[in-house]
Amino acid sequence: MKRFFFLLIYNLLFPVFLLLSLPGYLIKMKRRGGFGTGLSERFGIYRRPAAEEPKGGLYVHAVSVGEVFIALKFIREWVKTHSEPVVLSTSTATGHQVVRDAAIPGVRALYSPLDVPGLSGRCLSRFQPKAVVLIEAELWPNFAEVCHRRGIPMVMLNARLSPRSEGRYKKVRGITSLLFSRLNALGAQNDNDKGRFAGIGVVEDIIRVTGSIKFDVMGDTPAAKRTDFQEILARVAKGRPIVLAASTHAGEEALIATATREAGAFPLIVPRHAERRADVVKDLQAAGFTPILRTAGDLPADLPDNACYIADTTGELRDWTALADVAIIGKSFLAKGGQNPVEAIAAHVPVITGPDMTNFADLVALLEATHGIWRCESNQLAETLRSVLQNEAERIARTERAYAALHIHSGATRRSVELVEEFFGS
Repeated sequence: MKRFFFLLIYNLLFPVFLLLSLPGYLIKMKRRGGFGTGLSERFGIYRRPAAEEPKGGLYVHAVSVGEVFIALKFIREWVKTHSEPVVLSTSTATGHQVVRDAAIPGVRALYSPLDVPGLSGRCLSRFQPKAVVLIEAELWPNFAEVCHRRGIPMVMLNARLSPRSEGRYKKVRGITSLLFSRLNALGAQNDNDKGRFAGIGVVEDIIRVTGSIKFDVMGDTPAAKRTDFQEILARVAKGRPIVLAASTHAGEEALIATATREAGAFPLIVPRHAERRADVVKDLQAAGFTPILRTAGDLPADLPDNACYIADTTGELRDWTALADVAIIGKSFLAKGGQNPVEAIAAHVPVITGPDMTNFADLVALLEATHGIWRCESNQLAETLRSVLQNEAERIARTERAYAALHIHSGATRRSVELVEEFFGS
């Protein structure tokens, strides 16, 4: 009865929220190039006949670009031992493009259906998966209910829960326990996450600690250093060290670029959202820089000394990171939560973060305990960066300690595959 009333209220309120937010969502999708890529799939409208769709395989759901990369890593491991088709659904145009660019044979890129009555069932009837994989805490009530009624097992992978999110979920523990009860298994990133999920009502028996797929870098092929990127940086940096401002949020581009200039290095900026490029350029110009956008095409013939380079693209962060001398993590200085530092650590690039890394608290605590990263306040950034660049021995030592600390997640991708295999086709 509780579940009935929960779904009733949800299905009354969610469509209202959807109608209010739909214009903004469509505008965002237009800016990100979503129109013409099959966006109508979100509304249950498909381009190809149902008979031509891959059926009887694995359905994987991810949302953001970061989650899509995790999903792709899992899928690459999965297809080593499974020949069945895979459907990878996303909610964003950028995530959808990343799936298409990956071009993994047998993987169907899909826009996930909106979570309103009818659309989830239509989607699942179309693909008839043997099991569903949810990347991180991405669980929708109607989709989960349809899977349960049809006997389709659901496994959540790479699941993490910050202390702040745990506090919010605990306030509605009755609802979260109802929702998560539809899961067959949950692969948590560590013991702390396991305890947090149990604390919000997830049955402890279904929780396994599998580690983080994202942090499982030991088996990854190192990012190749692209010669075209090297040539760009050689021209714009003019021999200065390359400082990567990774996944920055509003205001951080100018902050990090200014500190980088004071430290005698060159700022390479990869904003978290590429569509912010106009605001990023404006802020950097106000700070005395001449910004050069990657999307603008060829470099100008005359490059001023106050130039900075903005990689306003999607899906290339890993390639730019491989060429950096230092990485500074965005969303940790002028926004809350921080971004993932693992890409830089996996590339053996030293990492500096701001004071707020609460979204990655457990990882950062591990890295700090091993003295593997640097953290500082905004007004200390230039001094910290100067110290990192000048002290080569310490820079190398911390970078290697950070890489070694990730060994606790080694094998997480394979463990995640094995967890899903327990339910696949059951």
